[in-house]
Amino acid sequence: MKTRPLQNYNSSVGLEIYDIDWSCKEEIIELGRLCASECIVFVDENIPIETLHNTMSQWGDPSIALTHEYLVEKKLRGRHWRELLLYLAYFNRSTDSLAKAVSYSRSKTKPMFHTGELDWHSDQCALDDGQRIIALQSISNTENSQTQFLCTHDAYESLSSDMQSMVRELVVKHKWIDEVMAPGLDETQAILLRYNMVPLDGMETSLYSETASGLSGMKIPSCTFDGFVGMSRNESDRIMNELKSKIYNQNYVYTQNWKDGQAVFMDQEITLHKRPTYLTTENKRSVARSIFHVNNLFDTKKSKRTTTIRYQRSSYNIEDFMKLVDEDRKKTYDGKKLV
Repeated sequence: MKTRPLQNYNSSVGLEIYDIDWSCKEEIIELGRLCASECIVFVDENIPIETLHNTMSQWGDPSIALTHEYLVEKKLRGRHWRELLLYLAYFNRSTDSLAKAVSYSRSKTKPMFHTGELDWHSDQCALDDGQRIIALQSISNTENSQTQFLCTHDAYESLSSDMQSMVRELVVKHKWIDEVMAPGLDETQAILLRYNMVPLDGMETSLYSETASGLSGMKIPSCTFDGFVGMSRNESDRIMNELKSKIYNQNYVYTQNWKDGQAVFMDQEITLHKRPTYLTTENKRSVARSIFHVNNLFDTKKSKRTTTIRYQRSSYNIEDFMKLVDEDRKKTYDGKKLV
């Protein structure tokens, strides 16, 4: 396995990796460690989905959004969940069992993001979880489309010591607003996305974060920001805007101009990604993703899946928090029935 710098990219974090022996366990483990610590890793090889899945499964547990997991395991029940449960079943059935489609050309199926652009985001952004790695695979018809990646490590390191200290203390409040991250989704897709990202308004996460390997950065709530805990909205916005002026620097943005048969691995703790390419319903672009934790590679706090969730200045175990999500969903469902 060999490495070289990413092209047209000036950040200190990120690599291209090539000449990988996919049958060598030592190289697979080293690849996972590099993906966790480098945050953006490009592989210009046509990797079968099964090979990629088996590779990432050696790094750690597969990742699925909590609400989706509870629905699939029938821990959430009731008519108020029927729409999302049916869509999840349809979504899982209509895509490869080893990877989920982001966009694809089969007209009778509906991926999560089949049209429009996607703003900066990270997976399950309202959860203080163990580090997750997403692999994006370009399957077919991906020419002339792009995905952009932005690791916040360099931006954090560029801050003054006082600003870094403040970042380490700040706690973000999250609120979901449709049409911000992914404009143009239909109602069922919007529900699926909302219960991945912010299943309950008022969830809280630390602004400062680290990868499982200890790389410092920020978990930026670019589409769900509702202020900082204990701070006015005006003051929160002032600080966030100052941070964004440091973070959204073109020197830190890696742009992948896709060709079929490529993959990019990306961290979800201190790294954002977006799709600047506008897709229409006529677009035949086929891209799939796989998501895994790295708990088999590191024995650190950030390698382990969370057992608590912060919500409105309190901490809840997952089971009790999901009861709150269930109650909130039922109120929303009953409210719609009355309209």
